[in-house]
Amino acid sequence: MNKIARKVSILIVAIVVMGWSGIASANCARSYSVAYSDDYIPYQYEETGKGPAGLDIDIIKAVMDELGCDLEIRLVPPKRAQKLLQTGDLDLMPAASVTEERQGYAHFSLPYRDEKVVMFVQVSKWDRYQGYSMADAIDHRLRMVAGIGGWYGEEYGKESQRAIDNGILDLNNSTQTRINQLIVGRVDLVIADLFVGYHHAIKADEADKIMPLPHILNSDPVHFMLSKASVSDKEVEAFNVALKAVIESVDFQTLLEKYRPANTAPIN
Repeated sequence: MNKIARKVSILIVAIVVMGWSGIASANCARSYSVAYSDDYIPYQYEETGKGPAGLDIDIIKAVMDELGCDLEIRLVPPKRAQKLLQTGDLDLMPAASVTEERQGYAHFSLPYRDEKVVMFVQVSKWDRYQGYSMADAIDHRLRMVAGIGGWYGEEYGKESQRAIDNGILDLNNSTQTRINQLIVGRVDLVIADLFVGYHHAIKADEADKIMPLPHILNSDPVHFMLSKASVSDKEVEAFNVALKAVIESVDFQTLLEKYRPANTAPIN
């Protein structure tokens, strides 16, 4: 996608989010409260002068539009939010993985996106590397970079030390720095979350310069948690119907283009 087309796409997304084209109930019996984090870019964050933003925020707004319900978005640290969810003082939390402990106090929605760890390369080299796994990249001595202390899946855990020992894997704390290194050709491959990597490329107006390889290092589904203390089984069912309608809609694919190019692979 060229830069002009991306700007047009973002304008379309803004219209979609402001007025989701779902079939909303005119008589929602309640409102919902949802917590968000201010440092989980691009999924949840505080946009300067504009308030809560991010993919998770856009999705929950779309679900509430589909339900016809009002939404209160509250900035609450994750640990505090989980306590409020347990007592019913908070109704929803996004981006949750299912655990036995959480199932004691929360319903889990249908999965609404996957957190994918991918290997980004320059678009000009994608054809050459498209069949590579991480082991292949190491065998061919591609220069790669990843985050310090990040969980990138079992394959990365198995192969990363071999890459370090071969002097071809560097680690740093900044995804923005890593993406910039790839764009200017200082490295051949960046290991990162799909949407996080694209966020920094879009911010630099260089999203057309990078693309993830088809081989995914790790993929974990995430869900909304709904408080068992404040959300009934019937309301969970209605929430999932609305969520399913949103993620299966054409509007949802348009929304995703705000966060990653339409022609990328893999896609959610």
